[in-house]
Amino acid sequence: MKTFSSLLKTPYEKMIVACLVAREAADLPLIASLYAQCNDRKLLIFAKEHEVASIVAMRLETLGKTTASWSSIADEWKYRLLQRFEKLDRLAQACKEAGIPMIALKNAGIARAVYRHPEECPMGDFDTLVKKSDFVQAHHIALAQGFVPGFRAAETIEEEGLEAGLISGGLEYRIDLADDILWLELQWRSIAGRWIAPEIEPKTEMLFETALPVEGSDILILDPVWNLIQVCLHTAKHSYIRAPGLRLHTDVDRIVRAYPDLDWQTFVQRIEQMRLKTATYFSLAIPAELMNTPIPEWVLSALRPPKRQYNFIFRAIEKGGLFHPLQSKFSRPAYLAFAAMLFDSPMACWRTAFPSPRYMREHYGLSSGLTLPWHYAKRFANLLFRRVKT
Repeated sequence: MKTFSSLLKTPYEKMIVACLVAREAADLPLIASLYAQCNDRKLLIFAKEHEVASIVAMRLETLGKTTASWSSIADEWKYRLLQRFEKLDRLAQACKEAGIPMIALKNAGIARAVYRHPEECPMGDFDTLVKKSDFVQAHHIALAQGFVPGFRAAETIEEEGLEAGLISGGLEYRIDLADDILWLELQWRSIAGRWIAPEIEPKTEMLFETALPVEGSDILILDPVWNLIQVCLHTAKHSYIRAPGLRLHTDVDRIVRAYPDLDWQTFVQRIEQMRLKTATYFSLAIPAELMNTPIPEWVLSALRPPKRQYNFIFRAIEKGGLFHPLQSKFSRPAYLAFAAMLFDSPMACWRTAFPSPRYMREHYGLSSGLTLPWHYAKRFANLLFRRVKT
């Protein structure tokens, strides 16, 4: 059976992957050997393309191989991230003063509390979570803090306005910094994925019950198990290889290494209850194979899909390629087939596309069931053709 490590072909690809491993576990002799096989200028271009140049820079600094070009990238990213966190902390403080707790999700939470090496935490935006009952007030607090609603991705076609956010699961904002832009997502749904059944998403209120405080900030982060589940599903949501690509897999690596006593039994039980074993398996297997992330073999065995399903997904990832995330990875039919294969069963796929009538009435605020067929049709069309939260 082919492995993901077999997809690494060039010294540049192997170098990037070796550098992505968390700082304390990085194989420095291997990195030094691979660096000797690379042209420094070409490596810099390759690392920038994959949005990991600051991470590579720090590994080269450890080896005493850094240059002014690499050092400036690491310094710039550290400055940018710390500047952005200042705004996030102010927003979290204002929300707390109003009685609203806020969780930093995914890489924002990881960089703020789990892996505190800002030079090694490149990211495009911050995702935050509040309870739905607090969403409207949190929205107005964000506006008062200078955040302006807007869409970061031009190709993302979503409805605008607060009412749309109450339906979709959240809103996106931007705030201009001195020489940077911070994009922020304020969400009341923790996942809000296109291909994850809304009825099996973890309830936001439950996540706040076990959320952990962050020292020196009013922001919270998810507990280790839910944090790992969140980043696994986020990686699957990006089809493992779509932009931003390979650096997404560092989220799993960072969390697993930060919590050596992570409750894997509870993790597997929750994934099984959510019927997301297949999607989660690949989010774990890729960093386990590429970065030697210490994921217990019994966990991978418990989540591994049947052979035919595994082979289909592996071939799709192999064809799309682990690298060059800005390139097109799937045709529309291929993407739909790939997404369908990530479900554990046909019924799980069906329930995602067509949730219960009760969910539809509550989600869309329907006073009667007469318009249910139209809303089902609209939802299904959005899943197929539009990049929106549904």
